[in-house]
Amino acid sequence: MIILLLVFLYISINSATTNERKSQKNLDLVNSATNILLVLANSKDCVAYKSSVTNSLYANVVDVERLKEFSEKYAKVEPECARSYDFGWRVKINEVDKDNPDDFVETWSFGAYQFEDPSKDNRKGFRNSIEVSMPIGVRYSEKDVRTGNMRILIVDGEMEKIAGTLDWTCEMMKMKRLNSFSVSILTSYGLKYNETSNLLCSDAKTSVCKVMSCPLNFVKKIDSPGEYSLSIKYTDGELVIK
Repeated sequence: MIILLLVFLYISINSATTNERKSQKNLDLVNSATNILLVLANSKDCVAYKSSVTNSLYANVVDVERLKEFSEKYAKVEPECARSYDFGWRVKINEVDKDNPDDFVETWSFGAYQFEDPSKDNRKGFRNSIEVSMPIGVRYSEKDVRTGNMRILIVDGEMEKIAGTLDWTCEMMKMKRLNSFSVSILTSYGLKYNETSNLLCSDAKTSVCKVMSCPLNFVKKIDSPGEYSLSIKYTDGELVIK
């Protein structure tokens, strides 16, 4: 009986710890998503509206011209102004029909490439995804600010982390804050890199790709699942990975 009781207590404690860790990871993802939305809607470097008269920003009011610009410029990649190197994300901004709040008049979207919700197809390396939204104003003119909402899908996965690590390394090395960098990565699949499109992709059955900040030169091939210790340098405008 004592042994059974101890086993029961162990299972209960282990289950509670696992649930607590999962809840913390979900909270971290929600916090990251919320922070990205706030930066997008309130930073002059993102899509926030800045008055040319007062030179000030308006809380949670976005500029329709900036939305058009970002939708074209960042159709397949997260903008630098709100980049997360730990997660991947894509955002959709909807202008709401004032006569029918359930309908959208106009929609803009930008962020990570090939980014439908990966939880639906159970892709390899996927850990978690969360959607978060907030109300915004969409400014067309001084007298024309319309109701909208901004919704983000943020993903925690192996490819998002690997690509984020390489992009962060690229940015640090371009700014000459790093000369070299060593890192270990864990992957459930091999990686394929397309030089022409600058896409890093998984070779899993359900493939996922990321547009990279720098061209990559994989001297050390990552063609199967496993843990890899990488040494990275920035040479002639590309990341050389050994």
